[in-house]
This record gives sequence, structure tokens and C-alpha cells, in this order.
Amino acid sequence: MARYLANKQTREIHDLINATDACQINEIKGEHRLMVDDEDEVFHLIMEEGFNGCSYCLSEYNTDTIDPDWDDSPWLHL
Repeated sequence: MARYLANKQTREIHDLINATDACQINEIKGEHRLMVDDEDEVFHLIMEEGFNGCSYCLSEYNTDTIDPDWDDSPWLHL
């Protein structure tokens, strides 16, 4: 089972293990859903395809708020 769900319309990625009601997962239409198996694919979608981590359930990959210069930044592991 895939851990992540990418919304192809909004280009936002959700962590299904940490999802909250605020993520509105149930509102994502089937044709906009892209199931993502692992973190490597999440990195690819963010770095190469313009996706963003959900601020509620995947905030460590939210490109709107992350500072790529942080010492503990997940971007350092790419």
C-alpha cells in the first residue's frame, strides 16, 4: 500500500499516515489522485515536477515554508 497521495490538480502531496481532517483527502477526486510508494518518489515530484508537501501532514517538505539552508533540512538528503 502506498504511503503518500499526490493531488495532480493542486500538486500537493499528503502523508497518509499523518493525514488530518484538514488535509481533506476525501475531497480529492479519483482522477486527481496519484499514489506514491516511497520518499524517493516524493522527492522527485517536489524537485522535478513542482509538487509541494501538505502543510498539515507533510510539512517537512512544504516548499512554501521550508528554508533550504537549514542544517536539518530534508533537502540536504537529496
